[in-house]
This record gives sequence, C-alpha cells and structure tokens, in this order.
Amino acid sequence: MPLVGKEAVSAVLWSDAEELCSASWDHSICLWDAETGQQKSTLMGTKVFNCLSYSPLCRRLASGSSDRHIRLWDPRTKDGSLVLLSLTSHTGWVTAVKWAPSHEHQLMSGSLDNVVKLWDTRSCKAPLYDLAAHEDKVFCVDWNESGLMLSGGADNKLYTYKYSPCKMDDGA
Repeated sequence: MPLVGKEAVSAVLWSDAEELCSASWDHSICLWDAETGQQKSTLMGTKVFNCLSYSPLCRRLASGSSDRHIRLWDPRTKDGSLVLLSLTSHTGWVTAVKWAPSHEHQLMSGSLDNVVKLWDTRSCKAPLYDLAAHEDKVFCVDWNESGLMLSGGADNKLYTYKYSPCKMDDGA
C-alpha cells in the first residue's frame, strides 16, 4: 500500500502499531492510519524535514530540519501547527534525531556541522553536551537502554559515547 506525498520522503517511523509518520521535503510531517493508509493529520513546518524520532515515553515527535533547528511536536494536536519547543545550537542542517529509550526528556542529534549533541528538553537553551568526534558530517545517531550512544558520518567512522545520567535526571 503506497502512501503518497508531494515531494521526497526523508524519514519514516511507527508511532505505534496502528499509526506511522512520514517527514518530507514539502515541509510536512504526516500521520497515517497503518491499516487504511488514510492520512490522519499533517504537521506543517517552514523548511525541509530531514529526520524524525518518536518517543513513546513522552509521546512527542522530534524533527530535524535544514534550518538547523530541532522541533518537538505533539502529534495529537488537531491543527497541525503547534511546535512545543525548538532546540537551536547546530550550525548545519540537522540530519539525525533520536529520543532516549529510557529517559523521556533526553534526545540526541547529529548535523552537517560534524557535531553530535545531547539535549535535555527541560533545559533547552543549550545542549547538555557537544560531542565533536567526527571529522565530517554526521548522518545518523542511535542509543540503547544502557545509555550507549552511537553516531555515524561522512568521515566513514562510527563513534560510541557512554552517558550515565545522575539519579536526579529522572525526577528533577
């Protein structure tokens, strides 16, 4: 069952067993009914979307764009225009975002500026950490339940980073 967009689809993910999301170069994030293929809602941005991540813990979408911003969205909104938060620190296109699997307020991002950043959405003025190991563009990021983070990029390298949040991170 093809789900048709207007321009190139740059990211896809399952938000749950019944719904999937797509991001596109037409500045839209679409939510689709997985069974019927019908478009349920659209979240509109102002620039190309490069990447998406969904957190089942906080039920939010994170998107990365060509305008260097990470935006957090509530996919349950009906008007499709509400950006809950914008994270700004990258100096190049944001090419990768990934929510932490076990911490609802944390996500990581990668960019064409060669930097991986770790964010806490409760303190959005600056990232928690800038991880500047890559010598070229960062294309992908991921992490596992134990806090091991991973990034890959145009420098043909994978980097791992260990993050151990303090106990206060969960309830502060």
